[in-house]
Amino acid sequence: MNQVRNMEVKEMKRISLRWVKKMAKRNINTVLAVVITVIIAVAIAVPIAWGSSSATEGISTPTGYYFGHDSLYMGDEWMRVTDLAIHYWGEDHGIRVLTKNARFDPEIQIKDYRYMVAAGVDAIISSPVDAVATKGITEWVVSQDVPLVTYNTDVDTTAVKITVMFGNKRAAMQVAEKCIEYLKEVQGTEEPSGFIVGLQGTEAVDTDEVRAEGYKEVFNRYPGINYVYFYTKSVMSEAQARAYDSIMEYGRPVAIVSQNTTNGRGGYMALERTGMTELRGESGHVWMGSIGSPPEWIEMMKESKVDYGYVQPNLFYGPLAMYFAIQLIEKGEAGLPKVGQTITCNPNKTNGHQSDGTYNLVITGYEHLFEPWALDAQTWFPAKVETNYGHRWFKVAGMEVTPETADNPSIWGNAAREWLRPVK
Repeated sequence: MNQVRNMEVKEMKRISLRWVKKMAKRNINTVLAVVITVIIAVAIAVPIAWGSSSATEGISTPTGYYFGHDSLYMGDEWMRVTDLAIHYWGEDHGIRVLTKNARFDPEIQIKDYRYMVAAGVDAIISSPVDAVATKGITEWVVSQDVPLVTYNTDVDTTAVKITVMFGNKRAAMQVAEKCIEYLKEVQGTEEPSGFIVGLQGTEAVDTDEVRAEGYKEVFNRYPGINYVYFYTKSVMSEAQARAYDSIMEYGRPVAIVSQNTTNGRGGYMALERTGMTELRGESGHVWMGSIGSPPEWIEMMKESKVDYGYVQPNLFYGPLAMYFAIQLIEKGEAGLPKVGQTITCNPNKTNGHQSDGTYNLVITGYEHLFEPWALDAQTWFPAKVETNYGHRWFKVAGMEVTPETADNPSIWGNAAREWLRPVK
């Protein structure tokens, strides 16, 4: 026990010294720095336990870090689950997390970043609201010796050393290819035909536009496909109206695809208005596929109303970003994977650079009603390292959601069902 306590005291000294140096760099006056140092010295004199040694067995030594998380928004289950995964993984690894909500507003995000730096965070992980509007504040944060790792969205600066995202264009192409695969099967031809409705998000948002391009790239390969798409700002009533109007103009669609399931559900409401809700397996069924799979979409899939989803591995977004933030704190850029480097996910190897030139990474944690980071559920893998805005892009895989896989607990919609369940 004394040996454990000595290790804990040494760890506290390391963290405390780093914190004092960081505060000094931010122009805290000398008197305040001395007072802080005295307070910390007194605290170190008292044995402080991170928890029992068994609490971290098989995971990692608790880091004692304090991270900021600036959420793009917090208005739906996807983002709430993403944030919960960040807090749960942080809890498993001895990381305190401060979450702020940018509410899709770059001005709020700028204030959030400044608040977090003033609060003394060791690093910030964030989904930037705007790639350009948040550039200046991002560069300021990094100049304060606070690494900033982005996920889900990105910012146009090399001050960010790595971002974690999946391929939005590839995701849309995946949904479109599954749609074509279905049409080939039911129509019995390699050259399918028919009218397809596309319901996209907001044209001014980079990721939405990229997804729209992915759909077009696939459908444009088939002369018999009449692909008509609309931007709806991801408003369900608008999606319903645009889909309904297009059906009135072009007739029964063979499929409806969407940028997200808010649009997809709006599209299904249009089918209800027009009496075109034949179930999967029935003649005349309108194939429906979307990026995303919240609980409602999964239920509709189980009811044979919709057919396909493709989800981001958002249970891993925060943990991956925090892992890379720790590498930047402790090793600098040398701790990050290199562009083009082969990524492996082998639980029998240590994380990081390997002697064979590869980079191994496995995200682990404890059970939180289910096992979100089980060794056999590393849904972010396979991954590769490309570039985006001049810095590393850790490009993770997406995950298919089909009637056969709809109960997989790693799908965020199922995590939402468990983690956001009302307390009785």
